[in-house]
Amino acid sequence: MKKTFTILSVLLACASNAQSPGGVGGTSVWYKTNSLQMPSLLYQDYSGNQHQIQALTGANQPTYSLLNYNECLNFDGTDDFLKFPFVIETIDKLNFFTAYQNKNSTLESALFTTDNTDEKELFYSTKNVFRYNNEQINYINTSIIDTLASFSLYSKFGTPSTKITKVIGKTGLSSMYIGKDEGNHQWKNFTGKLPEFFAYRKILTLNERNRVNSYLAVKYAITMPYTEYLSSKNKKIWKQDDFNDYPANITGIARDGYSDLYQKQATSSSEQKRLVIAAKKLAIDNKSNDAQFPDQSFLIWGDNKKPLELDVDTFGYRLLKRKWKARFTTENSQTIPTEVVFSIKDIIAQIPADKKLWLLVDRTGQGNFNSANIEAYAMDHVDNNQGVHFKDVVFDQDLSGTDVFSFALGNKILSTYQITQPTCTTTSGTLNLNIKGGKAPFNVALTGNGTSQNITVQISQVSFPNLTIGNYHLNITDADNNVTGYDFTVNDFSTINLDLGPDVALSSGNSAQFDASTQIADPNAVYTWTSDNGFTSSSATINVYEPGEYTVTVKTSDNCTKKDTVKVTRKKENGIVIYPNPVPKGQPFTIRIISDKIETVDIKIHDGSGRLVKTIQDKGKDYYEIKDTLPAEGVYLIIVKTSSEIKVFKLIVKN
Repeated sequence: MKKTFTILSVLLACASNAQSPGGVGGTSVWYKTNSLQMPSLLYQDYSGNQHQIQALTGANQPTYSLLNYNECLNFDGTDDFLKFPFVIETIDKLNFFTAYQNKNSTLESALFTTDNTDEKELFYSTKNVFRYNNEQINYINTSIIDTLASFSLYSKFGTPSTKITKVIGKTGLSSMYIGKDEGNHQWKNFTGKLPEFFAYRKILTLNERNRVNSYLAVKYAITMPYTEYLSSKNKKIWKQDDFNDYPANITGIARDGYSDLYQKQATSSSEQKRLVIAAKKLAIDNKSNDAQFPDQSFLIWGDNKKPLELDVDTFGYRLLKRKWKARFTTENSQTIPTEVVFSIKDIIAQIPADKKLWLLVDRTGQGNFNSANIEAYAMDHVDNNQGVHFKDVVFDQDLSGTDVFSFALGNKILSTYQITQPTCTTTSGTLNLNIKGGKAPFNVALTGNGTSQNITVQISQVSFPNLTIGNYHLNITDADNNVTGYDFTVNDFSTINLDLGPDVALSSGNSAQFDASTQIADPNAVYTWTSDNGFTSSSATINVYEPGEYTVTVKTSDNCTKKDTVKVTRKKENGIVIYPNPVPKGQPFTIRIISDKIETVDIKIHDGSGRLVKTIQDKGKDYYEIKDTLPAEGVYLIIVKTSSEIKVFKLIVKN
C-alpha cells in the first residue's frame, strides 16, 4: 500500500508540474515549431497525446522562419500543408487556439480544415474576425484581408452529434489540415507564418482564456487590447491602468515555467524592429540568446500611440513624442539587464556629430522627464540598419513596478530640469537642474533679467531659487569643453491663459480630447471637469463622446484657480457607430444608427470565444440610440444588421 501511495504521489506531482499554455492543462493537441525535430516530416505534439502531425511529402513541408524571434513554419501558399488524425465527430465542445501571420491580402486562405467529419466540420480562414491583431479594435472592414500577426480562438459549444459513423472507440477517420482547404470553401492554400496551435476538448473559463491569450500575446508580440495580461499563476503582469495612457504595441520578455515560455527578446509585431529589448544582448533569435533570468519574471512594455517624431527643443534636447511604459513583475526582486535597440529610420536621417541619442528612463513612472529621478543612458553605437544600441539598461531598478521611458536627441551634455513657476501667492520661480551627461566639473552660468550667476560644481544637481518673472539664458560647460545652452522663461501666473481651444463638432464614432495641463506647471494641481450632460472627471486630460458644455477648474497647490469652458456638438451623419470603446464593465455603451429611411435592426453580441450572449431587435425608425451594458470584461464582437448594411465591431469591455 505504501508503494502504491508513493507512485501515485509521483504521478500527481508530475501532472501538477506539466507545462501547458498559460498553465491551463488539458490540451488535446499542442504544436510548437522546433526546427531541430527529427524525422523532418514529423512534427511533435507537446500535449502528450502523440498526434502524428506530418507533412505527407518533402514538397508539402513548410520552411522555417521567425515571428517575434520565435521559430515558426512558413507556408508558401502552393504545396505546403500539414495533416494529423483528429477525432472530430465525438467532440461536443472545443476551444482551438492558434497564432499566425497571413501574407495573402487579396484572397481568402485556409488555416485549418477537416475531412470525414460529416456534421462536425471544422474550418477556419484568414477572414475570421474572432481574433486579436493589434489594430482592429473598433469597426472591422470584413472586405479587407489584413496581414497583421494575429492570434485567435475557434470554439464549438455543446453540439452533440446526432449520428456517429466514422469513429470506433477513440479512433476515427477524420483528420485536420493546416494550411489547406480540404472542404469545398474554394479557399487558397495558406501563405504566411504559423508558429503554434493547440486545442482543448472543453470550453475554457474567462480566466483560463485570458491566461492562454496572455501567453500567446507575449510570445508573439501581439497586443491584446484593454484586457489584463495574466501569468500562469494568475498574477497581473500588464494591468488595466496601464492601458489608460499606454495601450499600443504591447509586448515583453518573460519567463513562465508552467507555460514553457522563455521569451528573451521581443519587438512588437505591428512595428517590427522599431523597438527591440533583449535580455543581456540581442541575438539572431530567441533560442540563440544565452541570457538567464529567474522563473516568473515579466518585463512588459507598451506605448502611448503618439507620433514617432521629435518634439520641440527643451533645455538642449528634443524628446520623442512617443513614450513607453515598462512594468516589471518578479517573485525574487532580481532585475534583468537588457540591451535596447531603437530604429531611427524615418525619424532622424543621421545623428549629428555634436549630438547623441539618449534613452531617458523616468523612475517615477509619471513620464514627465523633468525630475531628479530621470536616468539617462547614452547610445553605444548605430548599426547598419539605423538601429541605435543602448547597453546594460535596467528597467524598474527601484522595484517600484513601473518606469516610463523614451528617446531624446540631445547635446553631449544632457540636462533635465524642473521650473517651479510663480503662482497667485508666490511671485518668484525656481530652476532645478539635473545634469545627466558630460564630465565633471561643470561650469554653470545663468544670466538674464538683471541676474548673473556663475558657479562650478562637481555634483549633477543644481538649484537656482528666487528667479523673478522674465527671460533667462543658461550655459553649461563640462571638463571636456562640451558646451550646451538654452533659454527659459519664468511666467507671470496672472498672464497664463487656460485655453481648451475652439468648440468641437464630433463626427461619427470619434471623440474629442482636451488637455487642461498644457499651461499648468504645478504637478500637484487638481483638475475638476463638469458638464451639463452629467459628465465628471478629475483627470487633466479627457476624451468625450457626447455633446455638451465641458468646464474645467484647475486648482494649484496654493489654491490658485484657472477655469475654461468648451462646447462639443455632434454632426448628423448617416451610419452606424458604437461608443465609447473601450467601456468599463457594467457601464453603458451606445449603438447609434442614423439612416435616410425606416430601418429594421438586428444586433447580435458574441463574446471573445464566439458564443452568442445577446440579441437586440427593433424596427420602424430611421434613428436609433440603443444603450446596453455588458457585465464581464473581455472582447466582444457586435454584428449590426439593418435593411441597408451590415457592420461588425469589436467592443472592449474593461475591468
